[in-house]
Amino acid sequence: MKKIGIDLGGHTIAAGSVDFSGAAPQVLSAVTVPTPENRDLLSVIHALEELILLWAAPGDECFVGIGIPGFVDSERRRILRLTNFSDCDGVVLGKIISANLKARGVRVDVRLENDANCAALGEGLAGAARGMRDYVVLTLGTGIGAGIVANGRLLTGAHGMAAECGHMAVSGDPLLCRCGCGGWGHLEELASADWIERRAGAVGLPPIFREVWEMRHTNTEAAALLGPALEALARGISSLAVTLDPEAVILSGGMSHAAGLADELRGRIEKYLPVPFRAVFILKNSEIGGSAAVIGAASLGQEMCKR
Repeated sequence: MKKIGIDLGGHTIAAGSVDFSGAAPQVLSAVTVPTPENRDLLSVIHALEELILLWAAPGDECFVGIGIPGFVDSERRRILRLTNFSDCDGVVLGKIISANLKARGVRVDVRLENDANCAALGEGLAGAARGMRDYVVLTLGTGIGAGIVANGRLLTGAHGMAAECGHMAVSGDPLLCRCGCGGWGHLEELASADWIERRAGAVGLPPIFREVWEMRHTNTEAAALLGPALEALARGISSLAVTLDPEAVILSGGMSHAAGLADELRGRIEKYLPVPFRAVFILKNSEIGGSAAVIGAASLGQEMCKR
């Protein structure tokens, strides 16, 4: 059976066909396409189906894992909340895609998972967490997500919503806008690319995270904008460290590519950590980037992901 992994992001969708027959999974071929500009249900479904059909032909039977940047139900079939998209909440996405592709002669078993959980699985199988049994992958991009592996198992929680670390309440600032999830004062509001870019545009800076980041040493407004975001990330990461005692925290997602980000964060994190944690705390970047979520999504049909 072909295994296809898809990583649905706010700006791009990455997909690939993955081979699990060897010692480590291999992405046989992959593509990345822009996410539909409106991020609405029908456009997203169409884009996902067209990606699947790059590898699936009439008569094929395939497994498709889709990592989504939001909340999924415990059965991994229904979207509970897709914070940066419209009209997707409550949708049984896999059922819709399966029915549509069956009408085109392709049988697909679709399973959903949080995108950061997919990245965590991929890093464990082929990336920076190889050989680890306790680690955290933090995805920094349009939003902020996390995947937690504890004692060799993906942590999903009683209702399938564990590790939504972008929605940790880290601020009581009444001036913050409400997070897209419906809560308030969340890490994602303070430190995700989307929110940083909104604030940058409001003060006359380029509304592009990469450009603001590159200006931080020469522009006082850029430095003032990024400072609170970095502090919020440092507090969030240190809280994860003392709660979970992981072997490593791994940074992934588009923001993690910013040169020097991990170094900036290490210096800020240390002051929040208890002394015994400082000697063992490890913060590192992903080794396989966007491939991690694609591999992890495709692996959802594998034995290590069964719950």
